[in-house]
Amino acid sequence: MTMNFADQRWIERIKELLAQLVADSSDRLAGHHFSLSETFTSVPPEGGTSFWAAQIEDGAVRFSDAPNPDADFALVAEHAAALPGAMLIYDGATKEMLDAANDHRRAMIAEGRMTVRVGNHKASEPVMAVLRQLHDTIARETAA
Repeated sequence: MTMNFADQRWIERIKELLAQLVADSSDRLAGHHFSLSETFTSVPPEGGTSFWAAQIEDGAVRFSDAPNPDADFALVAEHAAALPGAMLIYDGATKEMLDAANDHRRAMIAEGRMTVRVGNHKASEPVMAVLRQLHDTIARETAA
């Protein structure tokens, strides 16, 4: 299945994947919590805005009906600015690929095309494992 980054079908798929990954890892996620929110602007073809926001807590996930700027991790980015990072598959990425992605992200932040807010609460390793799997899975399903 190939989807367009940040369109409504992609947003629904990321929620579906995260719900399944959290359910599959519920034992390892017990006692852990983390919130995240991603908002994308200038989404083709109409140039609209899309978002998804979730709270992972004690082996369950709850999705929000609005962006959460106070989430532990909150991203707001133009579609074109976020696309290269969305397409990167971390599993197997070289140091050069990771460095290029970090350079791009820093450039987009400097240009005001992306903001990243990281709160004081960091994701635990069990949460990070789920989020890495989520990212790589959706990246593989996203159209180039």
